[in-house]
Amino acid sequence: MTKSAAIEKDLDAGKDSVASDVKKRAAKTVEKGVDAAQETFEQVAFQAELATEQASEELRKVAETGTKFVRENPGTAIVGALGVGILLGLALRGRD
Repeated sequence: MTKSAAIEKDLDAGKDSVASDVKKRAAKTVEKGVDAAQETFEQVAFQAELATEQASEELRKVAETGTKFVRENPGTAIVGALGVGILLGLALRGRD
C-alpha cells in the first residue's frame, strides 16, 4: 500500500470516528430532551390533578352552602328562584 493510500485509509477511519461521536452526542441530546419533556408532562399532570381536586372541593362547599340556605329559608329561595326565572325569561325572549 502506498503512503497516500494509507493516509486516505486513516482519514476515512477518522471520518467514521467523528461521525460516530456526533451520532452519540446527538442521541444523548435527544435522550435528554425526551427526559425533560416527560418530566415537564408529569409536573403538568400533577398540577392539573391538584387543580381538579381543589375545584371539586370548592363546588362541594358551594353546594352544601346552597342546600343549607334553602333548608333554612325555603320561602326566600322560592322567591329568589322565581325572580331569576323572570329575569332570564325577559333577557332571552325574542324581540317582537
